Amino acid sequence: MYHDLLALIENNKIKAGEKLPSEFDLQNKYQASRDTIRKALLLLSQNGYIQKSQGKSSIVLDINRFNFPVSGLTSFKEIASDIKGKVETIVHTCECIEPDEEIKKLVKISCVFGWKKA
Repeated sequence: MYHDLLALIENNKIKAGEKLPSEFDLQNKYQASRDTIRKALLLLSQNGYIQKSQGKSSIVLDINRFNFPVSGLTSFKEIASDIKGKVETIVHTCECIEPDEEIKKLVKISCVFGWKKA
């Protein structure tokens, strides 16, 4: 079922932005358990083909739009090693700012010493 849905997406039979059939409809079509359906949809989501939303239909993502992993953790260094050509980082601006009270609470700090407002 995963490979069937994947082929439909890759061959543009189900286009970017379209909803996949519901889990119930997929169960009927593939005569599969709900658990099997969910595992297939999870794999499609983890591999960047769909976006799952709890209680809503899964939406097909534009697979041609990204050449960047949309799930999992990958360092830029790992991605850069696969990119042909020169990779560089350009810093357009750099400044230190004092975090507001909400940020201080979130990161559990009471004050920031040595920071100058920009």
